[in-house]
Amino acid sequence: MSSYAVLIFVVTAVFGYLLGERKGGLDSQQSQAVAERERTLRKEERAGRTRAEKRLRELTSQSPGVALKEDLTVYPLKPIGILESCFRQRNGTPRQPLLVPAAKARLKLRPGIPHACLEGLQSYSHCWIIYIFHRNTDLQDLWRGDDRGLKAKVQVPKLNGRRVGVFATRTPHRPNPVGLSVAAIDSVDTDTVVFRGADVVDGTPVLDIKPYIPYVDGGVRATAPKWVKDDNESSVLHIADVRLADGVSATLQQRWQESLTDKATRPLCHNPAEFTELLVQVLSRDIRSLHQRLQHVNAVPQHVNHRGGNDPHVSQYRVMLDGMDVLYNFDKSGSIEVVDVDIDRLYGETNS
Repeated sequence: MSSYAVLIFVVTAVFGYLLGERKGGLDSQQSQAVAERERTLRKEERAGRTRAEKRLRELTSQSPGVALKEDLTVYPLKPIGILESCFRQRNGTPRQPLLVPAAKARLKLRPGIPHACLEGLQSYSHCWIIYIFHRNTDLQDLWRGDDRGLKAKVQVPKLNGRRVGVFATRTPHRPNPVGLSVAAIDSVDTDTVVFRGADVVDGTPVLDIKPYIPYVDGGVRATAPKWVKDDNESSVLHIADVRLADGVSATLQQRWQESLTDKATRPLCHNPAEFTELLVQVLSRDIRSLHQRLQHVNAVPQHVNHRGGNDPHVSQYRVMLDGMDVLYNFDKSGSIEVVDVDIDRLYGETNS
């Protein structure tokens, strides 16, 4: 088989593994719009896979000596499992690992991977996670098999949109959609590893995990530009004041009890207190997009019942965390107030 055919096979195997059927039946107009976007993405991915499979059949039907336009070297890759994370969407997922210590993620080895592969991992405190950026908005460009859609530079949130070369950042939008994160090991049990502090979205295909070795991985005297220094109070993304509005804690308690009987939500946090800790840590580093942050626009449809009213000094946003739909106000002073919490009704729809 030619190199190009093998490449098509590998890409099809990896990304084909990501596709799953999702249920319908969404109630509100907003939910229907989200579902429609999900269906559109699935349709585009399926079309790309179909084109790749067709090209593969064409190449394999030709003689072995057919010359290719490119000299490609490819390697077989297959996920060792799919990561279950408290971050259901890209929005809200930390931009770097270990920034949100309360964040939990769980990896269960796929059938065919021996459980013995995990023996000894519990002796380490941290490990590296190597994975696929499966939710990239430009993933379709990779299906075309050319480099025309590659971006050389990306906007950096900490630099208020100034562009920097892709390889000088950790942006997901890369020539190869491969991510690398470090996470704390919470527990290891038979075929499952639970992590803390991972900046990885739910449903991510994991290619490999490797132990973090302090004297090698952290022992060098490395330097970096000032804009990637510690995410402290001087950072443009730092939010000093994150609070829950009156009554929200009680609402969370009620919704949490309801979520325990809803098989679709599957929260990774053990109780409302853990979830509150997770929520505050996530919101304390401005999770809004660069456009939202610079324009300070209202990101919530007007039909949503909320407490922000029409105050021009308050913008409203939402984030989905660990099976919960959180609505929060962001005022001009840079303070955040969580005003409502509900069960994320779309969680089961987009993860089944």
